[in-house]
Amino acid sequence: MGARKQVLWGVVVLFVAALVTGPAVGAAVAQSESCQADGARKLCVVDAGVDTDSIVTGQSTELTATVENVGDERATAVVVLNVASPDNETDSYELRKRSLAPGETLTVTQAVDATTVGSHAMQVLVYSDGYAHRYDASEPMTVAVEAKGLGGPIDAPDYALAALVASVGVLGAIVYRRR
Repeated sequence: MGARKQVLWGVVVLFVAALVTGPAVGAAVAQSESCQADGARKLCVVDAGVDTDSIVTGQSTELTATVENVGDERATAVVVLNVASPDNETDSYELRKRSLAPGETLTVTQAVDATTVGSHAMQVLVYSDGYAHRYDASEPMTVAVEAKGLGGPIDAPDYALAALVASVGVLGAIVYRRR
């Protein structure tokens, strides 16, 4: 029983340590591990994200990705968006292709439209010209798409307000007729 207790305390200590140091250390480690050089050329995804992670069908969110040339030579960045639908069907879209000098950054923005209900996964990748080398990939992002209500993104309080107004109108009509 004593060994079990020690293991449990060890797990708790590691969990707390991961919570305290995880975000800062994890991001730095992920960046250094995922960004791969091609000789003296090295392009890294330094930031990628979406405006909102939950939208309604018919709406859109904006994806923004920033790529930086951290290498010593000019390199051509081919920025690609990979998307996986709720049915696990995947598509790739080439968003931008541009040559970057050392130290130069490229920011790409793209509207992402919602047509299918469910959770959609997205990831930004950076390839060399001709797709011969993958430099880097962003962390996967998800966008939840919900079904559209009555003519727009209506939630439960809006339905309750509409029911209340309709009820008051019916009661008003009944009282008016009884006079």
